[in-house]
Amino acid sequence: MTHKDTTKSCNACGTSPMNHKVLFTFNVLEETLGKLGEIMMKLSKNQRLVNYFEKVLHNTLSLVGIVRFNTDMEKAVTGRSKLIWEEAKRRSLKMEQIIIFGKPIEHYRVHINGKDFYFESLPIPPWLPQRGYAWIDDKFKLARLLQKENIPAPKSIKIRTRRSTEKAFDLLNKPLIIKPKNGSRGRHTTTNINTKEEAIKAFNLGYQITPSMVIQEHLFGSVYRATVINNKLVGFFRGDPPNVTGNGKSTILELIEEKNKNHHPLLSNIEINNELVTFIKRQDYTLESVLEKDTAINLIAKTGRMYGGYTKEMLPDVHPKIHEIFKKAGQVLEAPVIGFDLIIEDPTLDPDTQRFGIIEANSLPFIDLHYFALEGTPINLAENVWDLWKDPHPQ
Repeated sequence: MTHKDTTKSCNACGTSPMNHKVLFTFNVLEETLGKLGEIMMKLSKNQRLVNYFEKVLHNTLSLVGIVRFNTDMEKAVTGRSKLIWEEAKRRSLKMEQIIIFGKPIEHYRVHINGKDFYFESLPIPPWLPQRGYAWIDDKFKLARLLQKENIPAPKSIKIRTRRSTEKAFDLLNKPLIIKPKNGSRGRHTTTNINTKEEAIKAFNLGYQITPSMVIQEHLFGSVYRATVINNKLVGFFRGDPPNVTGNGKSTILELIEEKNKNHHPLLSNIEINNELVTFIKRQDYTLESVLEKDTAINLIAKTGRMYGGYTKEMLPDVHPKIHEIFKKAGQVLEAPVIGFDLIIEDPTLDPDTQRFGIIEANSLPFIDLHYFALEGTPINLAENVWDLWKDPHPQ
């Protein structure tokens, strides 16, 4: 199977397109080296040795001029890192960004108690247990472990070939979703799969960037991000895909154009592209379809304001049992900071009365989502991250 080299524009990659050949190679290496990394994590109780080698490496590269350090916060690569940097400044912590060959990257260092610590975007104390980070992004392994611990997760099967895709299709309840086994931001993910032909097409799309995928039973409801820090649920963010509601007169295209003219200033426009056309086609609609009055449809699977969707921070409103579920999930995964994605109809109600499940876990969650939601009280989780460094521990 060939891999089309698309970097500048790819509907399936969304707002963060990447070179498919490079991403495919990276995923092959990640799957191979990830097993070695998991072994190393089990052998090591903490990350202090890793931090030592990072320090030696960066200091050496700095001496030969390859690496330098930036103190300008505005050059932070992501809003997540900028939030961390702002909180570090409030705590009088010296934080710097690593510049390689003149290019700012998503790696930083912080000076604490006379020592330098290096990190990628989120500063995790090296003495905290971090074994889960070796495999946490593996969606199949995650689902299997959660189910073993009686934590709700959709039934999932790992696929690597068209034949295995067809076999898995027959074993699962429809509709289905196919996505890369590792990865984030919904790249090359297909939802609402009801036929084998759609499943094979979804497999081919995923194979453009990865040799391994997971096929799951589709859950219904909104997508939420539950951020867990130190085994405590500290943020609960709702992210809906862009949608339109019919008036009985306008076409879907006209409804989109009208929505783009009158949306919230923090929302991006809804892009009309092949992904959108294909998504609504699986719902038996076209851009020229006229929706009946009050009929609402989602336009793509991706969620959040970058795609023109709705967002809300809901931590104060979630049911108490949700807190217990994610406390247990954090303990099971053995990682200090985790961003769980789940689908549930109404998190304010007893979860035992609903069909829901955790669909992903992210080792480097965008904590700024909770701070910049369109609705709800903003939560600055950078405070919780830096609070991890408060606990006394020999450094």
